[in-house]
Amino acid sequence: MELRPPQPRPGHPTMVHSTRPTAPSQMRAIRNRFAQGDGLPFADALPESSIEPAIQEHGGGWRDEVFTPVVTPWAFLTQVICPVGCCRLAVARVLAWLVVRGEPPCGPGTGGYCKPAPGCPRAIPQLARHTGRGLHDRAPGNWRWNGRRVLIADGTTVTMPDTPKNQNEYPHPGSQADGIGFPQIRLVALFCLACGAVLDAALGPSRGKQSGETALRRQIAGSVGSGTVLLADRYFGGWFDLVLWRERGIDVVTRIHQKRATDFRRGRRLGRDDHVVRWPKGQRPEWMDRDTYVRLPDELDIREVRVRVAQRGFRTRVLVVATTLTDPSIRATDLGERYRQRWSIEVDLRHEPAEVVPFG
Repeated sequence: MELRPPQPRPGHPTMVHSTRPTAPSQMRAIRNRFAQGDGLPFADALPESSIEPAIQEHGGGWRDEVFTPVVTPWAFLTQVICPVGCCRLAVARVLAWLVVRGEPPCGPGTGGYCKPAPGCPRAIPQLARHTGRGLHDRAPGNWRWNGRRVLIADGTTVTMPDTPKNQNEYPHPGSQADGIGFPQIRLVALFCLACGAVLDAALGPSRGKQSGETALRRQIAGSVGSGTVLLADRYFGGWFDLVLWRERGIDVVTRIHQKRATDFRRGRRLGRDDHVVRWPKGQRPEWMDRDTYVRLPDELDIREVRVRVAQRGFRTRVLVVATTLTDPSIRATDLGERYRQRWSIEVDLRHEPAEVVPFG
């Protein structure tokens, strides 16, 4: 099966996210639009009605009359997207915002801004999830695929300031000598394909036991609802991962792991380079308890489709897609196209500012 750039159909919205070189410029344009001006652009995107309940839930109160738990997140998010993201400029933006509203201006000092109220840091992850979920729920129904919501999961790593505390909690990669590498944190994020919003994320060290993307994925598994189709890379396509997703009514479209052999002469043939085979259960992984292991079936039906990508910009020209969607009415070309859309998340993660990691 050969994949070529999709053509939009009249009356049908396309959910394809281009991975062409225009993506970085689009990201810069969005950031510049928010960064321009003298006020607090996130005051419109993140209303007080969303912030205050989260702050109160985490025991937050405030003594500063200007830098409240509502104003502080607005100023911080604006600071992050600005080319010169210093605290003094963030305070200057708050001052300008107050003047426009006809309120008394604050002083130029950064003390009140740099000491957020109790509960504010703990509320940021909840606010991020709440905002992403709201966008996801409001996505039009005709943006779904075969009537089902589609989510994308992927991981990346980001470096951190080289402080003793960061080195202790998030050690540098093992490939770098002590005293040379920067602390590194691993991140796995869950995106909505329809609107691009981040629904959840998990953070952890990049070294040590249970520090891989699969372990972090299990932390955000609860954010994937029944009936969803999940697009993920090959590290999410292990037998135990697939069978546990399937138990919850979630189907996965992933790339087959390089260590697993594929023979299209076997199984139930659905078409050229398209068949359904049975994957046997392997040995119990360390993270799974014995009762769960015994309860799981001995075999799992998996559909395998060979895809030939014919679009510039992709690293791989030939790959095999594995999925729990075994219904023959789902075309092989659609499965390949869904997996190609997963690559868009690599662009999203690559162009996210490394300083913004609001989940923890």
